[in-house]
Amino acid sequence: LEDVGSDDTELHRACAFGTLAHIRHLLLNDEQSINDLNTPNSKGILPIHIFTANGAIVTSNLLEAEEVALLMVQLMGPEKAIQSLHPPTSHDSSGWSPFVYVIGQWVHNLHKDANPHASLLLNAVRGTMIKTNNEPPPEIRSDGIVHAALPLSREQSQIVRSRKIAIPLFGSALNERALVSSTFVADRFKSLHVPPSVEIPDHVKWAVHILSRLINEHPDETRESILTNIASVPLFLKCVFLINDADEMTRLLNTSLVKNVVIDKRSINVWLIAMLIGKRDIKMRAVNFFKMLSRLTILDVASSSQSRDRYSDHEIERFVRLKRDAFTAIYTMPGIFPAILALGGHQLEQLSTTRVMRYITDKAIRKDRVFIVLMFDFFASVFLLIGYRLSIEFVLNYEDENGPLEYRDRNFLTISTNGIAGYLLLKEIMTVISLYLTSRTLGKRYFKAPFNLIDIASVALLLGSSNSFHSDSHDIEGFVASFTMVLLWLRLMGAFKILNSSFSLFLYAVVEVVKEIRWFLFFLIAATFMFSDAARTVVVARGDCVNMEDDPEIMGEFCSDRLIAINVVMYAVLVGDVALDYFQSSGAMIAVFIFFTFFCIIILLNILIAIIISSYEKSRQRANELFGRARVEYAAHLRAREQFLSPKENSDFHVATYVPRVARIFLRLSYVTVSLIALASIEYGLFGAVQFLHVDGSHIIQSLSIFAVVVGVIFNAYG
Repeated sequence: LEDVGSDDTELHRACAFGTLAHIRHLLLNDEQSINDLNTPNSKGILPIHIFTANGAIVTSNLLEAEEVALLMVQLMGPEKAIQSLHPPTSHDSSGWSPFVYVIGQWVHNLHKDANPHASLLLNAVRGTMIKTNNEPPPEIRSDGIVHAALPLSREQSQIVRSRKIAIPLFGSALNERALVSSTFVADRFKSLHVPPSVEIPDHVKWAVHILSRLINEHPDETRESILTNIASVPLFLKCVFLINDADEMTRLLNTSLVKNVVIDKRSINVWLIAMLIGKRDIKMRAVNFFKMLSRLTILDVASSSQSRDRYSDHEIERFVRLKRDAFTAIYTMPGIFPAILALGGHQLEQLSTTRVMRYITDKAIRKDRVFIVLMFDFFASVFLLIGYRLSIEFVLNYEDENGPLEYRDRNFLTISTNGIAGYLLLKEIMTVISLYLTSRTLGKRYFKAPFNLIDIASVALLLGSSNSFHSDSHDIEGFVASFTMVLLWLRLMGAFKILNSSFSLFLYAVVEVVKEIRWFLFFLIAATFMFSDAARTVVVARGDCVNMEDDPEIMGEFCSDRLIAINVVMYAVLVGDVALDYFQSSGAMIAVFIFFTFFCIIILLNILIAIIISSYEKSRQRANELFGRARVEYAAHLRAREQFLSPKENSDFHVATYVPRVARIFLRLSYVTVSLIALASIEYGLFGAVQFLHVDGSHIIQSLSIFAVVVGVIFNAYG
């Protein structure tokens, strides 16, 4: 009714107050009404605008309304009808074409509660949603960056001034930011608002169906105009994926309009971030968007088209270009990596196998400088292991970790291993801090990953125990040295898993198997202790510990005052070192032996085998998911460090947590300095390995030195 003017034609009034039959009659029989299709009223409104916006008349008979609408389009001409924009209203900044206006009104009504004064804004640093109740609406200036609107209070002004020299983490990529739609900046408080309940009216479904038919039947005249106009409703795609009724959502996703919108980068904005960090059901819908975008092919998009050229080279090239641009728009989206990393668990594994995630992960990892860092870290882990292994051999042969007397003053191994370990430890610290500033949840999750703990513990133990070989506590130094060696080997395996999918599968399969059997191991240990206590109780009750003259060696194990001596004996039986003489002192001991071997070896170990086989089979089926997850996590950690150490990078978001620019410059200089020291340490250690080739008396030392030289040559060849 608001669109009705004082100078309306009969067709205008029929579209506002008439019936479908009356409108059809005018279009088929009245020449003047046909001419009036292109005649705007005093408000600039055409009859097609009034008709498509009239929900009452459309929903009275959807099929007949569809025929009338298509008749109007045919009489006006498809291209002209779609380009007849509805004049701007108070709540939209640009005119919408017929049918798109209906969709725009629906999206607008869903976001009426998105208040910029108390909006849920994406915290690009924390990867979560934060509430800023006291901030005024943002102001968008010509540079495209969000600034706080003025006037501000004195306290707010001080905050704004302090933030001018501070940069948030996880900003977008500067070189490719132009590929991201600019509309999300102005409407970011709406983009990040997730409506609690989304229902799609029949009127909106009707409009989507009409637009899909026009794209299919008149692609050359209408497709680009429709997609350009629907891009001015940037939250349409988000609303589709938020529809409560899964069947309704699926039917909409199968329409030509939505399929074309999915591969349009202009419709992909930071609403995707809001969905990724939303509730569990919302997260799954965001993952479904990734899957749909990844699976879409030219056959899916063009199968309903009636154009003869729907599979032409031009159309294929257009589809490939649009899909690539959509992938790139996601890659350049601020906060995408922490949002994806926040998924965790099975959702992250599902997402990691999609083509979109493979694209953005490869784009993040396969940069020249990133590949150099990846290879440098791998070789650093190799050199660290070789250096520590040589230190062990030098202590064994020369009682000093730096080797023979003539080499001790040069400290080849001490300097090289400490330099490399210092670089790796600093890198892990940077990663932890950047993830913690992004989200406490991400920071805590980092420490739950076994190989992340191994990476930190291995270098920390190596640095902390560099002089442990000279201490007087031989038991402690032996334990620390052996444990450090194990961790260094595991660190090397973890570094290699990023490079090889098959090895990554096996490594993650081992981790998953250990997780699966953790409670079994607890029960097995408890059973071992149970039978150990039973055996000790037998020998004590019979007085065998008092009278050990008959067989003091055997009884000594069961009567020892060491805490776990008898437990070691029972464990030896468990792994196959069965000595029947230990259990023939009495009938009670024989009974303990029979029950222990039957229960722990025959029953429990066979259960263990079954659990391991089942767990490994599950891991093998998830091979691609596990490898993809490892790459996504590495790319996210890489992006975290990059943003943490990038003093020149800005973000389009007004966020709450900042790291001052001066601090970033200092951290970056420190990181570069330590990296150069690590590189020099590797070369110095390589020079030492060449010198160690002349050391006589140990084939192991010479073999390790040769291996170090070979690895060093390969490392320098890569460099």
